[in-house]
Formats: sequence, C-alpha cells, structure tokens
Amino acid sequence: MPSHWMGYSWTRRDTKRGGNFVYVKPSMPYNTYQGDPMKRLLIPVLAMLTLFPLLPGSDGWAAEKIPTTLKGPPFSNPEEITAKPEEWRKQPIHYRAEDAGAEVVLLLDQNIYPGLLPLVQAYAQAHRIKVSVREGTCGPAAEGINHKEVDVGGSCCPAAKIDRLPGLRWHTVGISPMAILANAADPVEQLTSEQVRDNFRGKLSRWSQIPVVGEKYSKDLLIRPITRLHCKLRPGHWRLILDNEEQFGPRINEVGTILDMVTSVAKSPGTLGYVENWQIVNDPKHKNSVKAIRIDGQDPLDANTLKTGRYPFYWVYNVSTWTAENTANPKAQQLVQYLMDNAGQIDPALHVVPAAELKKQGWKFKDDELIGEP
Repeated sequence: MPSHWMGYSWTRRDTKRGGNFVYVKPSMPYNTYQGDPMKRLLIPVLAMLTLFPLLPGSDGWAAEKIPTTLKGPPFSNPEEITAKPEEWRKQPIHYRAEDAGAEVVLLLDQNIYPGLLPLVQAYAQAHRIKVSVREGTCGPAAEGINHKEVDVGGSCCPAAKIDRLPGLRWHTVGISPMAILANAADPVEQLTSEQVRDNFRGKLSRWSQIPVVGEKYSKDLLIRPITRLHCKLRPGHWRLILDNEEQFGPRINEVGTILDMVTSVAKSPGTLGYVENWQIVNDPKHKNSVKAIRIDGQDPLDANTLKTGRYPFYWVYNVSTWTAENTANPKAQQLVQYLMDNAGQIDPALHVVPAAELKKQGWKFKDDELIGEP
C-alpha cells in the first residue's frame, strides 16, 4: 500500500437520542394558587413540564428530528464557487520540485488512478510531451489544486463547494459502481437498498432479522458493517448510503484504508462493506474472498443498470483543468479531452461507464461535469 494512502483510524461510536428538558419554577408560592380553581389547574401542567422532555415536533426537538431521507446529496450546486482573494487569483501554476521539467502535472485520487494512468501514458507517448502523474487521495489532490501546484486534479467524489474555485473547471470521465461487498462464503446474494441502509445505521443488527436471507444464517450471527468515511464534506460516494456519519449505527467498524475494507470483509463472515477501488478487489489475493451482491435486484457489474440509474450506489471519475489566462495549460486541457473521449478504453475490469453513455441516458451535465442523476 503506498505510504500516502490516508484515512481514519479504527473507531467505534455510540450515540443516544435524548430530548431537551425544560424546568419551570413558579413565580409565586404554591398557596397563591389555592384560591383560584383555574390557577390550581396550572400546577399539574407545571409538574409535567418539569418531569418530561419536550415532545417530538416542538422547537426543543428540532435538532433531533429524523431526516426525511437517509440518502445524502449525489452532487453539489455547480453555481456555488468558493471565494478567493485577488492575490490568489493572480498566482500562476508553480510545480513542486519533484515535477520540475514536466509540461503537464496531474495529481489523481487513488481510486481513479488505475483507470486513467494507461490513457495518460498513451497520450504522452503519442504527443511526445513530458507528463508527471502522482497518486494520492481526494484530500491531497484538492490541496494540489488549491496551492496551484498541478494542472489537473483528480477525484473519486463529485466536487463540493470547497472544490469549486475561481478559474477552475471540472470534467467527468465516467462513473463506477460502488458495490456492496459481502464475504464470499456468506449465503447473501442480494439486499434491498433499504436493508443496506438499515444495516449500516444499526436498525438491523442480526442477519436473522432480514426476511428470506436471514433463514440461511445462524440465528445469532451479527451483521458487522465496515465503513471508511472519507471526504465527509463532498457529496456522493458513501453518502449515497447514509448522508453523514451521525446516521451510521454505534456498531460500525471504521477502517483507515481501502485495503483494510476489503480484507476485513474477506476475513470475517457476516460483514458488509463497499467497493471504492476495483483494482484491489480484482487482486487475486482478494478476488475469491469477497463478492459484490445485487441491490434492489440490480447487478452492480451490469453497466446497463448503472448507466440507467437503476443501481443506486456509485462514485465518479472527475478531473479538473484551469481556465484563467494565468493558469490555463492548453496541453493539459487537450489531455483531459482525450481522457473523456477515450473513457471507453479504460480497463473493463474497473467497470467504468463513460460520461458519453450517461448523457444518452438523461444524466444531467453542466458543460463536461456530471451534476445530476437521470
């Protein structure tokens, strides 16, 4: 595993829902109310307010309301741009020392790096240009853009407002299924999207609670959801399962790397995880130890279910270019156009559906950027 693969440590969280208590102290002593029957009626009311929390629906409960939908936003508003000072706007691109001599510099997230690297290399060779390609995560890729150290940044998440900068343009190469992973020896072959969400938020704790599927499991076998909650401010990816980390149940096992996710599912029956990097899943060391299950009857490996929007979970191949006069690199722009035009040549084992196919199915785009589901 490359040393710059970053993430969060293994954690457990326990959350409890509570109300807001209101204590009312009468402004007059008890005997003041004794002479008036109407005033005497206030006494039990005051006592009830003292002993019980506010009921759901009151202002005191507002912060604890259950969301109307568990699914998070798939995309952000492309019109919302992060403001930057004039000094930042005037800065040109300045490569790091390790990229000296390059004509185009790319910093790609680890999930999209395996799919795009062969295309980048083919383009560089055909056009005889010096290209530096580095692999990282969405965080370092975003930093490289923000610091104006790269011509092209690459992310597996749709852009958030923090990623939309003056003079920066996003392009979608395609999408790939975020398949739900189970241990290969487990008898589960499919779940509904509702059951997936209930597993991860702790509403379901044992496999025996799931109709039909549960009959194939030991009565007491616990469901062990594995998560990697990266890029919490960005839309899409794992947030298509549950919008934010507070919605995940207290029994989740959060891991730091994609490899940890796959190996955890491979080693332990009863676990559920999700795919963020098909190259790792396809590795012979793991390929026969985990499996991708159908969701709502849809096979994540069937490109038709993904491109028509019937399969609910996915992540994106997004890359950026600069458009301002002091930052634009025509060679980088031409390279990114080549990536989009040749997305169909990405290794089929990575299950990428090109943006051109998504447009035919009614997915929403602004220029080259995917911004909405069909």
